[in-house]
Amino acid sequence: MILLKTIAYDSPHMTIRFAALELRRLYRNSGIELEVRRMEADDDDKHPGTIYLMLEEQYQASPFSQTPLSLKNDGFAVLDKGEEIWIIGKDERSVLYGVYHVCQKKLGYSWVHFDEKKENRKEKDVSCVQQPLFPRRGNIIETIDDPIYINQLIDWGAKNGLNEYFFTFFLWDKVKKHIEGELVKRSMNVTLGGHSLAFLLDENKNQATHFLKDPVSQETVMKRIYEICSESPIVTRVSLWPEDVGIHQDDYAAFMPGYITFTEKLKSALKDLDVEVEHIVYNAGLEWNMLERSEGTEVSQDVDVLYAYWGRDYSHSIHSGREEQSRATDSLLDWKAETAKRGRSFTVLEYYSDHFMLSELFPPLFNRIREDVEAYKKLGVDGLLNLIVPCHIKRYDSDITSGYPWKWIQQINNYMYAGLSWGKDYEDLVNSYVSTFGKEKDPYRSILIDLERILSAHTFWNVPLFPARVVDPEKVSGIEEREKVTPYLDEVLDFLEKRTPTVRKELLALQTKDNFASFTPEEMLQFYFHYVKEAVRKCKREWQEQGVDVHGL
Repeated sequence: MILLKTIAYDSPHMTIRFAALELRRLYRNSGIELEVRRMEADDDDKHPGTIYLMLEEQYQASPFSQTPLSLKNDGFAVLDKGEEIWIIGKDERSVLYGVYHVCQKKLGYSWVHFDEKKENRKEKDVSCVQQPLFPRRGNIIETIDDPIYINQLIDWGAKNGLNEYFFTFFLWDKVKKHIEGELVKRSMNVTLGGHSLAFLLDENKNQATHFLKDPVSQETVMKRIYEICSESPIVTRVSLWPEDVGIHQDDYAAFMPGYITFTEKLKSALKDLDVEVEHIVYNAGLEWNMLERSEGTEVSQDVDVLYAYWGRDYSHSIHSGREEQSRATDSLLDWKAETAKRGRSFTVLEYYSDHFMLSELFPPLFNRIREDVEAYKKLGVDGLLNLIVPCHIKRYDSDITSGYPWKWIQQINNYMYAGLSWGKDYEDLVNSYVSTFGKEKDPYRSILIDLERILSAHTFWNVPLFPARVVDPEKVSGIEEREKVTPYLDEVLDFLEKRTPTVRKELLALQTKDNFASFTPEEMLQFYFHYVKEAVRKCKREWQEQGVDVHGL
């Protein structure tokens, strides 16, 4: 038997070098020391005990190539011959994905959470060809000024197949110096944009309001965006969104065409930088006229489309037939069809990790994400992005949310999203997730699946209560749905009290929102159950104070 003993690569590219370092580190942590050598251009001989890292075109031209490959969209291939392994990527980032795949399957590594775990399972032959379902897969980060956490997301994302991180311009300005290097060495794509118009206009909100009617302001913004992108070649896309307010029906006819025209000008201004531009289709303020395309709005030949439907009921699929969801899906289909005719890409923004929309009654969305991914793939969607938003802490009441570990909790959905958007098997992902809970994995799996069905139903009220949510009864007055909320909260609390374990008080006394690395996944899951229970109880009390008849606190 010949043991693996060498890593061989032939590339000065930073990501290939990083892939070699990661491979060496992970093997060393498993008790196997690998040497590193550069392949020579005329090196045609096999070297038993070697793991080769190379790009597809390099492999195809080598004497090692026996079967032609046709990799696409971040795809990689692993050829395991026992005494030699070839990790072959469509591009440099793909080679890194392949390295993590080999270490997961060959050495038993697991990257469900941010920490690095090793499992007992190991596979002898890890040969495969893998390609993601969507070319574009990543996290949108709007307001999280926390470079340590963002770098954790970047590292975890590379290990789980993500290829993009999307930042607002104002957040990028704050965190760039702390995170850019981590993005570069993994060859991650970076999109800049979001609701950043006021920032680009030096906080002049008056100019932002009249932006589309002001050529001078537009020139100012385009110049500043060009400068920012010039300083960071890693930026591959700009997605500048209008301010987060609805557009009155009387103004919409002029708004969307004007907005699209501006993005086309921006695309032209950035042509020297090889940066794509897209515009968003988003029902700000629940305005349908910002989501549905009017007859006078032509889809662009030059810029891409990002589609974001806020207010979705996550207890139902996009094809549920419910009135508002059906209307939103019809709009999606229209924009997708028109975008495809013009050869532009179409990406959907989902809110799987949004702790504002989903609130501290945060539901696992295992099945919802699975159904969404299947539906979006069938519709030919090009990208699927996941928005991460922290838990909203109210100024006057933060007793629960101040300690709520939202960074750990949002990963429940982010993990499933990352794996499913790549194309990994649903059952494998769920099994990997619950395996982190040890001997209780089967009961916890059952709880999480059932909790999704019960807890996701609260998102129905985001529209009827808008701008309030179920957790904001103090903002609601004269709404008929109030009497329907209470029985629902009773149902959730009954489920949690009967089905979920109680966390030990000694552990709860030590827990803070950011120290989840100090606890086991099982303990963190118990903290999650605890906070949801407390949030439901608090909601019931507050609805009672608002005059709603609440039974049995």
